[in-house]
Amino acid sequence: MEEIRQMSSVKKYMDLIDKLAGIIKSHIVINDEEITEIHVLSDTSRSPKQLARDIQSALMVRFGVNVDHKLISIAQIPSKNTMKLTDRLVFEEISISKNKERFTARVTLCDGNSTFSGEATGLNDLMEGNKIICQATLNAVLNFVNPCVVLSPVEIKAFDLAGEKVVAVCIAVKIQSKVEHFLGSSFIGDDAGSAVVKATLDALNRKLANT
Repeated sequence: MEEIRQMSSVKKYMDLIDKLAGIIKSHIVINDEEITEIHVLSDTSRSPKQLARDIQSALMVRFGVNVDHKLISIAQIPSKNTMKLTDRLVFEEISISKNKERFTARVTLCDGNSTFSGEATGLNDLMEGNKIICQATLNAVLNFVNPCVVLSPVEIKAFDLAGEKVVAVCIAVKIQSKVEHFLGSSFIGDDAGSAVVKATLDALNRKLANT
C-alpha cells in the first residue's frame, strides 16, 4: 500500500515537472518517501540552472517539497525552435510596394528545401517602413518555428559606426509566459531593407540558438 502511495506521488511530481517550459521528460527516484534523484531531459530554450530553479520552485509551491539542486540532473538536446536560424533559414528575397499612404513588405526565407514568406503592411513612413520589414521577417520566421513562440518588433534604429551605416533591431520574444528582449544588427550597405531583415535574424539567433 505504501509503495502504491509513493508511486502516486512520484507520478504527480513528474507530471508537474513535465509541464514546465523547456522540459521534454522527467524521471524521479524516491527512497523512504524522500526524493533522491531527479533526471530531466530538456531542450535548450532555458539554461540548466534556470530549469533546476523552476523544478525546485514548482515542487515547493505545489507540494511543499524542498529539493536540493544537487539532486537534479539535466540533459539537454536541441529542438526545432532552439537551433540557430542561420543554420537553416537563409534570407532569399524582399519585395516592397508602397503608395502615398501604405507600405507593404514581403520577405521570403529559405531552409534549403522549403521557403517561408511573411508579409506586413502599415503607414508609408521611413521608420515605420523599417518596422514593417521587420514584422514581415518575423511573420516568415513564425511559419518555421514552434507556434508557441510569439515575436514582435520593439524598436529599430539606424546609426553611424566606424564610418559605416548600421541598423539595430530590438525584438521581443515570448515563450510560454516569459518575455525577453534581444538585439541584432547589420551593416546597411546598398540595401536598407535587406539590412533590416538580416538584423532581425541576428536578433533572433541570440534567443533561438540559445543562451
